[in-house]
Amino acid sequence: MKSLIVLLCGLFAATAVNLPGVPVDFELEDKVLSAISDDVAQRLEQEYYTFLKTGVETPAFQKLTQQLAKAHTKKDIFTKNLPDLETRDSFVVCTLCRSVINVFIRSVREEGGELNGKDSAVLMKKIAMDVCRRMELQTEEVCEGLIDFNLPTVEYIMRNSEMDSHSFCSLFMEVSFCNTGSNPAYNWTLTVDNKVPAPSGPKSDTPTHSANDFKICQFSDIHHDPLYEPGSLAACPEPLCCQRHKSTTGSTSDAAGFWGDYRDCDLPWRSFESALDHAAKTVDCKYIYQTGDIVDHMVWGTSVKKNSDVLSRVSDQFIKVFPKTRVFPCIGNHEPHPLNLFSPEGVPDEISTKWLYEHLYKDWSKWLPAETKETILKGGYYTVSPEKGFRIIALNGNDCYTDNFWLYHSGNNKIPQLQWFHDTLLAAEAAGEHVHVLNHIPSGDGTCWSVWAREYNRCITRFHKTISGIFNGHSHKDELNVHYSEEGHATAVSWNGGALTTFSYKNPNYRVYTVNPDTYDVTNHHTYIYDLNEANKKPAEQPNWFLEYEFVKEFTEDLSPAGIDKLLDDFADKPELMRKYWRFRVTSAEPQLTSGCDRNCLAGSLCRAATTVNNRKERCEELKQRLFEALDNEPEEKDDGAAVLGALSISSLLALALAMRIGF
Repeated sequence: MKSLIVLLCGLFAATAVNLPGVPVDFELEDKVLSAISDDVAQRLEQEYYTFLKTGVETPAFQKLTQQLAKAHTKKDIFTKNLPDLETRDSFVVCTLCRSVINVFIRSVREEGGELNGKDSAVLMKKIAMDVCRRMELQTEEVCEGLIDFNLPTVEYIMRNSEMDSHSFCSLFMEVSFCNTGSNPAYNWTLTVDNKVPAPSGPKSDTPTHSANDFKICQFSDIHHDPLYEPGSLAACPEPLCCQRHKSTTGSTSDAAGFWGDYRDCDLPWRSFESALDHAAKTVDCKYIYQTGDIVDHMVWGTSVKKNSDVLSRVSDQFIKVFPKTRVFPCIGNHEPHPLNLFSPEGVPDEISTKWLYEHLYKDWSKWLPAETKETILKGGYYTVSPEKGFRIIALNGNDCYTDNFWLYHSGNNKIPQLQWFHDTLLAAEAAGEHVHVLNHIPSGDGTCWSVWAREYNRCITRFHKTISGIFNGHSHKDELNVHYSEEGHATAVSWNGGALTTFSYKNPNYRVYTVNPDTYDVTNHHTYIYDLNEANKKPAEQPNWFLEYEFVKEFTEDLSPAGIDKLLDDFADKPELMRKYWRFRVTSAEPQLTSGCDRNCLAGSLCRAATTVNNRKERCEELKQRLFEALDNEPEEKDDGAAVLGALSISSLLALALAMRIGF
């Protein structure tokens, strides 16, 4: 559905000033903006619906579409995350979302609707492909692949749900004035045990690191590309490059590197082998966490067989290199075919995700006991106790992912896994166990549904004494997130291990945690990388993996939630320290350091660390204002690779990938 929505929305993409009824001044109350958006959306909806019914483009429709086609630039509306758009762009996207979804709903559900017949899928594809060509959104191959993969699910959801455009757009966007959906199925509350008093202060009892601590290695977002070809075209129009057109590159800078490429390219197998081999020689990993996203970003070219082969090959390599080490995986959004789609139980087999759960259990059963089978087959999640007093809970966080179209089928079917999570924590608390939580998508991510994230964080707060660590991936950033109670007390820290893939503009990295053997708290961590530019200069030699940094030496020895919350204060008050955090966050990658990070970039990185529910920004706003004040009081502008964004930012270079909103 997302690809179809983007393709159709592209038909209307324009600057707000060209649309009839759009205000010039956007400094209006949310209710006013929402009402104006509704009015404009209804006009667009009617014009396009008339076109679908009659095949005739009225002069008004022609004029409007011509204006919009000329205005389409693939810039902010497509290159920024939806929550980060300015009000003007948010107004346009909200309006387009409401109008296009209404067209689909009317055409599918109304008797006599153009999409309410046996040829509905054919017509839906014809419409989407026409828009793709007309608006030049992507190549014919990419559009056709995405549309073919998603159409069966889209059609089923449209016919078997009561989702309206306001509810859909509220979830898909979650920007303030657009978030007006009132569907009660999408604003539920989890039943959370209340027998323990709420925390009266931040959690501060994490021990400091010691020689007795053990090591846990984290490999996240591997994104192995089986089609990666050194010397192929690394600057291509598709969302993923470094696979084809080798004859066109010669020895130019457009050629893909041997050990990977900074541009929109995923990880060659040799680089994955190198990472595991280095870790095996360097670190004694007691356990390994693999936090999702093994499959590549060729989102228009997935298949059950291709995905299954990559998943198994990666699992087999872990076993080969670490034959005596247990690996605990969780599922990423790239694992299924089609991308991002995690179906509920009871849907037709041809659009069900059960094939993936069955395949993952076959791979994961090499490390997991038989009692995990039931929940893995049910929804891709499980719990296991590797040793007495210690429990791991691995979630399928795609229940919160707003790019998972099954979210729009029903909001209530996202409750069972969270309730299981709560109940498993309750049992762990009673047994005196310490718990690590694995969850691919950080709960504060802009594409994690805020209701799910809110209830997830209620569980984190309630069991903050039981949870010793949370481990995420997805963002491809080496970062952390502080969880807060309703009263604003720091209750937990989520650690994000970055990504092995180079997608995009990053060095490959993996993470090693130092863990207390009694409390299982994270007491330190080390991040290992290799410099991609240097590695590609010596294709015949193994990359030079090295320790990029050790957390306690660069930032703080207090890794408790209270200590990390205090570190966020230091980031806000000491811009130089914040710049250091940003450099490590982007794995010291040369393209990032060359482009730099201005005040808004620094504030965004800091805000992300203080956000674990994407519509709760109180701590973020406080820190941002303090950071701006500190920056304003600096004696002179720093020029250390993190001070200034160039005219061509990294987000601009990623425009094509984000235009399809393929997700990380």
